[in-house]
Amino acid sequence: MNIPARVIVIVLLAILAVTWPSQAQMTSKISIDAKPANFARLSFGSPPSGQLEFRGGLLLSSTDERFGGFSGLAFSADGTALLAVSDEGWWLRADVEYHNDRPAALANAVLAPLLAKDGRRPKSKRNRDAEAIALDRSGEIDGEVYVGFESRARLEKFDMRRHGLAAKPLRLHVPASLAKGPYNRQFEALGKLTHGPWRGSLIALSERNLDREGNIRGWVIAGETSHGFSIKRLEDYDITDLAVMPDGSIVTLERSYVTGGLPGMALRRFPQAAPKPGAVVTPALLFSGRQPFYLIDNMEGIAVHRWKDELRITVLSDDNYNRGAQRTVLFQFALSK
Repeated sequence: MNIPARVIVIVLLAILAVTWPSQAQMTSKISIDAKPANFARLSFGSPPSGQLEFRGGLLLSSTDERFGGFSGLAFSADGTALLAVSDEGWWLRADVEYHNDRPAALANAVLAPLLAKDGRRPKSKRNRDAEAIALDRSGEIDGEVYVGFESRARLEKFDMRRHGLAAKPLRLHVPASLAKGPYNRQFEALGKLTHGPWRGSLIALSERNLDREGNIRGWVIAGETSHGFSIKRLEDYDITDLAVMPDGSIVTLERSYVTGGLPGMALRRFPQAAPKPGAVVTPALLFSGRQPFYLIDNMEGIAVHRWKDELRITVLSDDNYNRGAQRTVLFQFALSK
């Protein structure tokens, strides 16, 4: 029996409509367990540095199998809500509750898929690997949001103002040197510059796309134009995220995480005018430390907000969905200088 091709197509589309979960079905509230966690594990390691003061930590977990893998982080201006992306292509939005000025819980948490242009969640991990997030307007997590993807290096913008977590992406230009970097060592950090000669441009940093001298490559992106610069590497650390401070300076989150080694975290800072075309930037060190002195995991997300009269920095780890060996930890610090 010959069945017309048009009939076959209609039947297949009907099957897909039934079996493929809708975006609404994949978006759901989840419960997150938050237990207090101290950053310093040994008493003589209590203050991270002269510029950072510990303001609380949480060990986060959920029975939802989608929870974890968070590689990009943003906070609302007042620090009472967060937005994160995972390297499996999920949004996490949650309210942040405080007790005695310390983060205490995540409430009203929602997980939703990062959608492709067709309104569906990409099927392949290569197309879902979200690693960096930046807000178009500082502190507006419900506005326009930029997301950097690593495995298939690209930059997309999601307009949350009308469609929230169901927003579809707009593809943006990325420099060829960014897109052609080493596999799984590429697009890791993203921010929007708020001061100086490149105000309104995006700044993107790679994880370990190195120049000939072993420095980490970065780019300033202004629409279709861009220029490159480099950041002097710190020991064996790779850059995993960045945050743009209210004064326009940039703080990098850096991670040392190798098999057989002790996990480490570093924070460094450089001024907004530093990433000139072809420049090699040497940021000032805010903190560096390793296990077992500090409860450091695979740190990959950083955000900044104001809490009352303090400027606070929050960092978040990526557990790689390896719950037996890794954890999702959130730490918050006050930046005193």
